[in-house]
Amino acid sequence: PVGAGLIASLARPGGNVTGSMNLSYAGKQIELMREIAPRAVKLAILLNPSNANAPRQVTDAMEAGRKFNLSLAVAEVARLEDFQNAFAMIRDMRPDGLLVMADPLIGDQIALVIAFVASARLPAIYDQPAMARAGGMVAYGPVLVEHYVMAAGYVGKILKGAKPADLPVEQPTRFELVINLKTAKALGFTIPQSILLRADEVIQ
Repeated sequence: PVGAGLIASLARPGGNVTGSMNLSYAGKQIELMREIAPRAVKLAILLNPSNANAPRQVTDAMEAGRKFNLSLAVAEVARLEDFQNAFAMIRDMRPDGLLVMADPLIGDQIALVIAFVASARLPAIYDQPAMARAGGMVAYGPVLVEHYVMAAGYVGKILKGAKPADLPVEQPTRFELVINLKTAKALGFTIPQSILLRADEVIQ
């Protein structure tokens, strides 16, 4: 939100804006992908370039990619009509895996994304736990209910007279690793025991 010009700083937002924010978890996604597909050399990233967090997502992914000697290419979806072109682009890339970045548009079309991943037989990692529960193979991201608790806290403080400008922007502190073994088996991938032992939830 600072980079997007929405607030002055996380500690003192200023203006009439405050709230909670999501960060980028691309680095963690790539670490997980490296464990699942250790021979991977190229990954594709599906994201919405209109999302304010997209530049951070790409930067973090590229940094992690360099660490693991992976090349990365981005497929963008900014509207519903973009999905089929993005899927065709990913097929042409012939990547060894796919990272799916959280965004309202992508979340609304998650069934479409998961169906594409199944047809392409790609190992995919998502950054919203709910996406693994919806049929994605692996997801790592913040516990969504924590955002609701934060929002309720803001409402309570503002109703008691606090100014949004004085309320710091909060960041999630609880994260979940969700593994969908049913999806992994259907796609023909084996999830390492090291990941299963760290998982907060394993869907059989």
